[in-house]
Amino acid sequence: MKGGRKAALIMAGVCLGVLLAGESSEASGRLAEEGAGARKNQRERVEPLEKRPVSLPALPEEGRGIADFVPDGWKLLDSTGTDFNGDGITDYIGVLETEGSMDIGGQMGWPPRILFAAASIGEGRYRLDFQNENLIRTRSEGGVYGDPYLPLTAEGNSFTTHTYGGSAWKWSEDYTYTYKEGIWYLLSSEKIYGYGWYETDYKKNDWESGIGVRKKRSSEFDEMEKHWEEEDPAYDLVYEVSLDAPMTLQQAGRRWWLATDRVRDWEVKKVEFAEEIEPWDVSEELPGKSTWFGDCDEECALYTFQHGGKNYIGLYQWRDKTLRIMGETEEKMDSLQRYEGSIYYSTEIKEDIKYKKQEDGLEQIAEENEVVGMRLNRLNADGSGKTVLFEYRYSDAEQEIKENRPPYLSLIFEINAGEIVVEVYNGEEPHPFYRMNTDGSGQCFIGQVPSE
Repeated sequence: MKGGRKAALIMAGVCLGVLLAGESSEASGRLAEEGAGARKNQRERVEPLEKRPVSLPALPEEGRGIADFVPDGWKLLDSTGTDFNGDGITDYIGVLETEGSMDIGGQMGWPPRILFAAASIGEGRYRLDFQNENLIRTRSEGGVYGDPYLPLTAEGNSFTTHTYGGSAWKWSEDYTYTYKEGIWYLLSSEKIYGYGWYETDYKKNDWESGIGVRKKRSSEFDEMEKHWEEEDPAYDLVYEVSLDAPMTLQQAGRRWWLATDRVRDWEVKKVEFAEEIEPWDVSEELPGKSTWFGDCDEECALYTFQHGGKNYIGLYQWRDKTLRIMGETEEKMDSLQRYEGSIYYSTEIKEDIKYKKQEDGLEQIAEENEVVGMRLNRLNADGSGKTVLFEYRYSDAEQEIKENRPPYLSLIFEINAGEIVVEVYNGEEPHPFYRMNTDGSGQCFIGQVPSE
């Protein structure tokens, strides 16, 4: 797949009343200190969780060349040179990996690769500028395709990482980092997903301009076949988003969706419960115990789990190893995201319904509890203030006896610069897209995929 096309942007809709820009700020806000009345909901944890035995090395602080930064048992997978600090001497960016697989949590596997930079401090002398274990995919993170790693590229004070993977459905990722006043920033990213050569999803972020571009095509085979012979088929929906302030390289590593797979110790020192939740002796619901992580950043990691037939959100803080349990609901939760101290997530709307179906050639009326819609919710970081921001109901949902069983529904969203863009996955029917502010105001329809 190509890295992108220089097609003209066609905005799919104009939303009046929507705030297109908000104050740029990093996801922030730590949990407030609990008062005396809430202390009864705290549980001290005595026994630590199982620790993954892999320990990554701290690279040497200085060396006379890039080879001096390679620890025993590791090898230099790749490197590239460029004068990123501007002193007229070539600096280096490299990627390290172990020389073989290792025991990771009781199973043999490939530990994280280490991305690092060595900056010149005079002729024949280098210092370690950074090392990061979260930004390079491992040998096993490319799907059926195999090792997804592609060589680094560099120019001036920037370098780019490249990956490519999948099988029939393929994806690629390119991240460019730039060195400015002694700090590395994520300058741009480009992600592509599609079937073979046919791109169905294109996403580019340019933090220098503060603009992100999204391009969507239908991923249904019937729709793809209509355009398969076209050299450059049009996208069904193209729109822009405003971006928050650029992230540092280290922030980008902590916010990457695979970062939780690199954690080797999920020690929990204290468990807290939101005020309305009856506490229990948490054990199997701790992070690292087959939990599904929805979001993470430099302050915390979010995941969902079930207990006693109900669904919950777990917020694990890196700093003090505290786990806060909140968001109790009977509905299934998905798509967790944390933004400016609030937690956003989707829930299903389920109802007992009647619908028509064919059985043995005859029309029958079936009665079942089905998902008929989706909600987007917001919650404060302490578990209070749950608010429904957006609700979508399947178009057939109001009929007493529905013509068909409702399709599979899910809600996908992203948040940037004080604005949310929501996609409702609607089975084989068109997927509508909406814009709104982070408080749910200013909602408007911006298009659908496929467009017709």
